[in-house]
Amino acid sequence: MRNLLRALPWFFALSLWVCSAWAQPAQSTVAASKPASPGAASGPVPAPAAATPVKPAVDINETIARVPVSLRLPGGRPHTGEMLVTHYRPQGNGPFPVVVFSHGRNSLTRHEPARWRALPTARYWVRRGFAVLVLTRVGYGELGQDVDPETGGACDNADYGPALDAMSTQVEKAVEFAATLPWADTTRIVLQGVSYGGFGTIAASAKSIPGVVGAINFVGGMGGNPQHRPRDPCQGERISRIAATAGEKTKIPMLWLYVENDLFWGAEWPKRWHKAFTDAGGRAKLTTFGPIGEDGHKLLNEGFAVWRPAVDQFVASLGFKLPVAATSLKASNFARLDDGGKLPHVKPAAKTDGYAKFLAADVPRAFAISPSGAWAWRSGKDAVDVALSRCQSQSQTPCALYAVDDRVVWKSGPK
Repeated sequence: MRNLLRALPWFFALSLWVCSAWAQPAQSTVAASKPASPGAASGPVPAPAAATPVKPAVDINETIARVPVSLRLPGGRPHTGEMLVTHYRPQGNGPFPVVVFSHGRNSLTRHEPARWRALPTARYWVRRGFAVLVLTRVGYGELGQDVDPETGGACDNADYGPALDAMSTQVEKAVEFAATLPWADTTRIVLQGVSYGGFGTIAASAKSIPGVVGAINFVGGMGGNPQHRPRDPCQGERISRIAATAGEKTKIPMLWLYVENDLFWGAEWPKRWHKAFTDAGGRAKLTTFGPIGEDGHKLLNEGFAVWRPAVDQFVASLGFKLPVAATSLKASNFARLDDGGKLPHVKPAAKTDGYAKFLAADVPRAFAISPSGAWAWRSGKDAVDVALSRCQSQSQTPCALYAVDDRVVWKSGPK
């Protein structure tokens, strides 16, 4: 299974589920009308002079707001600024449960991207019926880097407290903003963060924000430098103490996702942080995946097929419904889902190319084959019907489903 999954990132890019783990290419701002709620935003966000316009994701209602926020800078000086909130939602009036997404950090390129969109992550959640708020926090992006509320200082004496306070304050402000949106159900909120924002999500989870029911930490940590200190974050034991303090206060369930070959934290530091968190009373399931690419820190970017089932399971445990293909067929135990070599009838290219793309795609999904060697797959709410019809259009013999969602349903198929 591991060998096949390592190959999936090449196909994953084609399925539009690519998302940056801690720094995206610069993206320009999509002009958007002022949200309906008074005082929450100040109208369209101006694009920087050098920005290349991008089209909004109208199919998931991409909208941008400027949200005022007051926080304290390292040293204690108060600061009032703005964060950008890019929000998405399914079609309809809602109310929709809400995800608040916190990005990572590259201290050398805080101006990039101009606005965090996290579009593939947003599509993952919208497909599951959630609205999504993606933050571009104070000190990042097109609104300026004149202050840096999240600096930890020098490595030999790094102090992460002010940064975590600033991140969690902005998560709280995002939740307040969500309450002004008529389609948002702020009694069902999930927090998600990646890298620096992953640990910010841990800090925010400890604040007992009303309506938050769970949180997901993707490869979270602080003080990492894969070039100069690979797998050895600055003040790792101090981070353990921070995790313990958060564990004492956190009442909601969490999912922590890490990868063995993470060049920022390595495999051992996340285990220590998780132990400190849970020993102090926090509830968090730690899942550590095998190596992904050259740097497992890119889990969110390169590991969709790996993390999606784990996140789906966690989301279901919170009481949310997941999208499923429209079929009652049960698992047949004909083969493991990831073992494309067991596909009957089809040529080798279908096993190594088409089926790998199917495995990299989101659910609902379906893969159909026929005795004549025809095959087709589809991801989306019409997955079963489209996969079967596309397969049948190439075959003189009847097509049947081989795999649906996360199970193989093939038994023997039509003769």
